Amino acid sequence: ERVPNIRLTDGMRIPIIGLGTYNIREQNVMDQVIEDAIDVGYRHIDTAYEYNNENLIGKSLRKLMDRQKIERNDIFVTSKVWNTFHRRRKVVEGMRLSLKNLGLDYLDLALVHWPMAYKEGTENHPKHANGSSFDMNITVVETWRGMEDAYKLGLVKSIGVSNFNSEQLTRVLKETHIKPVVNQIECNPYITQEKLVNFCKNRGIDVVAYSPIGRGDNELLTEPMLMEMANKYKKSVAQVIMRWLLQRGIAVIPKTTRKERLIENKCLFDFKLTKQEMRRIFRLNKNKRIIALSEAVNNREYPFLIPF
Repeated sequence: ERVPNIRLTDGMRIPIIGLGTYNIREQNVMDQVIEDAIDVGYRHIDTAYEYNNENLIGKSLRKLMDRQKIERNDIFVTSKVWNTFHRRRKVVEGMRLSLKNLGLDYLDLALVHWPMAYKEGTENHPKHANGSSFDMNITVVETWRGMEDAYKLGLVKSIGVSNFNSEQLTRVLKETHIKPVVNQIECNPYITQEKLVNFCKNRGIDVVAYSPIGRGDNELLTEPMLMEMANKYKKSVAQVIMRWLLQRGIAVIPKTTRKERLIENKCLFDFKLTKQEMRRIFRLNKNKRIIALSEAVNNREYPFLIPF
């Protein structure tokens, strides 16, 4: 059974559950997880230039296409333009690199991975924390104009952002022509993001949640209140959390390499949390961020220094 879609404000449809691929770096693992994901009904694959695995995903997809298991228009591929490609003319170059890595001629969704611009060059994470690794002259508006260029060239069907705060979104909405349709942000019961989600929704920007169940060995999965709800619905804590996100109209991209987890992460449509349960989960919020990219805290566009 296929995962349902959300209709974005530009008319394109995005599957509400996707496969996160961060940290998958071996071809055989990637081949298996993508084939398993397609088999159980996933159609949305989320990657990024910075994950260093677009080429692996490209090879996996090519193998499945060669075996006629999928066609290009069956799948929804998201990638992200890295911080070293933020100058307007560099955005298109960065996106073309992603497409070359993936062996595709267009992306379904391309995001600006972070609002901060890093110095151009070969390093993804230039080492000088005193700020000399940043390009202070490039704003989010300039980068967004590059995204519009890529869209007009047909390299991508929909464009959006990631890790942007409300002030940055306001500038982009005010000064550019095509509006972002997605803001992909860290969102889970420890960082509920109510204000930012409402801000986005009120402006026709859909939210995609990364790290929906935190990362790895976190205490979120042993939170007593969530365990109690999981027990009630005969679901896992991860399923309860993702259901809470889906009921807020937020798409999720959990990362896993295990087939049983792929199946579990998809079985979210045969139960519904009550209003009171939704509210109780919101109360777990502690604005606890796992992904802060604090190496860039001195950058003019660092997003996490204001409340939302």
